[in-house]
Amino acid sequence: MRKLLFVAVIVTACAKAEPPKADTTTAMAAPAAAPAPAPAKLTAADIAGTWNGESKPEGKDSVVSKWTVVMVTDSTGTITNAASKQKISFTTKFDADSMISPPEPYVDATTKGPKEVFHAVGWLKDGKLSGHSTATLASKPDSVLGRITWTASKAP
Repeated sequence: MRKLLFVAVIVTACAKAEPPKADTTTAMAAPAAAPAPAPAKLTAADIAGTWNGESKPEGKDSVVSKWTVVMVTDSTGTITNAASKQKISFTTKFDADSMISPPEPYVDATTKGPKEVFHAVGWLKDGKLSGHSTATLASKPDSVLGRITWTASKAP
């Protein structure tokens, strides 16, 4: 009988102790973090007027063109290339915090090639416009001629 008691004491002493169960009441009581507020909706009034900007090839630091945008109405404007003085008309649509601006097909004054279009998407942040544009052939919208990033500041 002593042997049995001795074995029981050894087995109990050598057994692994289970860690105490975690207290989940604190984790359950913590409120969920509120989602970040949606960005302010962009409107025609936000981009009214004249803006001076520049374009760079996507992923590069070299400025390839400078231009001026004049918003003519709430949904139309013109962009004038500073070097060629070519003026291109475009429309603007607003969707949440973004503007989407496709132009009328045009012939680039510098290349005098086939008609092109660009598809620009932009945002207003801290008083500056920035965005991305993709240039394609007007007759083949899936033929990408180039991609640029652009920034613009309100003209004084």
